[in-house]
Amino acid sequence: MAKRLFWVLFLCWGFVSISQAAEHEVRAVGVKFDPMFIIIEPGDNVSWVNMPAHMIETIDAMVPEGTEKIMTELGVDVNFTFDLEGIYVYKCTPHWGARMGGVMLVGNPSDIEGTIDAYLLEIQTDKSLLPAKGLLKKFKKHLQKQGVI
Repeated sequence: MAKRLFWVLFLCWGFVSISQAAEHEVRAVGVKFDPMFIIIEPGDNVSWVNMPAHMIETIDAMVPEGTEKIMTELGVDVNFTFDLEGIYVYKCTPHWGARMGGVMLVGNPSDIEGTIDAYLLEIQTDKSLLPAKGLLKKFKKHLQKQGVI
């Protein structure tokens, strides 16, 4: 009986450890995020570190529908879990003019290229999003190199 209980607990622990979320780190380096692009799975955690003069703000028009706005305090390292598949564009608001931002792909949403193209079209109607143009073009090339699209 004790042996059977041991194996049941061992197997359950194995299934739990397999399904654990991955941890990812994005570091602020000068006025850039490293890495600038990140590909994660739903449920993964992302930490932004080395943020003494930086913050994270998601761009409302460039996140999956239904996503809750992220706007952190300046100078605070943060960690978020992403459950909703899609493409997320974020920025460091004080350094947005220097194009300090990043792009994250969560999961395998449908029509990745179409989403990127829709985000690029959004820039035409809102010029405050212009720094995202270069980010999105580089992100698209990055995904092509990775064989994602």
